[in-house]
Amino acid sequence: MTKWQWAWEGALGVIAVLAVGTVLVTAPVQHLVNILALAAPVGLAAVALSLSLRTGTPNLAVGAASALSGALMAWAAVELELPLATGVLLVLVLAAFAGLVLGAFTVLLGAPSWAVTLAAAVVFEALLVMLTGGSVIVLPSVPSYPPGAVFAVFAVLSVAGGALWLNRNVRERLSKGWAGGLVGLAGSSAVAALAGFALLVRLGAAQPGGQGLSTVVFALAAVVLGGTSLNGERGAVTGTLLSVLILAVVQGQLALMNFPSWVYTLVLGAVVALGLTVSRLLDALRA
Repeated sequence: MTKWQWAWEGALGVIAVLAVGTVLVTAPVQHLVNILALAAPVGLAAVALSLSLRTGTPNLAVGAASALSGALMAWAAVELELPLATGVLLVLVLAAFAGLVLGAFTVLLGAPSWAVTLAAAVVFEALLVMLTGGSVIVLPSVPSYPPGAVFAVFAVLSVAGGALWLNRNVRERLSKGWAGGLVGLAGSSAVAALAGFALLVRLGAAQPGGQGLSTVVFALAAVVLGGTSLNGERGAVTGTLLSVLILAVVQGQLALMNFPSWVYTLVLGAVVALGLTVSRLLDALRA
């Protein structure tokens, strides 16, 4: 990473501290807890997308995969009466296998991964509707996890992935070729399934409308704002984590002030544009 990337992540850190401080001053502490609970599932989806971008295989199905995975976990608990832990493990394995299939298809055909995963997202959305039948699947019992613990899992995965990418050998092996395709799509699919579990636990139910597109847009906004390049040449260490926290605080504050949901959608679109601009500037300064 260049000094400019570190400087940008430092600026994001200052903004994140100010954002959290604003929440603590203007609202009860429980509001911040709710924001962390909101940030964990979408943050994990951002980690998944970031992994796929670093390996040069952008996975646009992370949102749909997350929604379908959560529904499968709930379905296994309700219809098959499996322990939730067993269902989660099975779905994580299934998601990783699906990612391997997508990776093999991408590598063998030389097809762009964004096109392959976009088609997969459509299939996942259709399977979600079929599985739920348009109804909410309520978990018979919801495990109790502190919101901070789930957010901590996201934070560790995000920072650890960024730190690992600082290793040149890792970058060279996984940033291109068949290894990058398989690891990028299989790994991002498994992390997306983990995001589905986090959302399932937070809501206590799987929704028929998975909001896959909005999850992908949030993830993309966080990843590019954090400093990860779309071509895989540059990755962030703490950028994704800080960006997710900032965006979650903005969403929480807008909801607290009773702004309509479309306002936050506009904010996400603007953040994507800002993130792309920052990414190009960092590329130019690196050259």
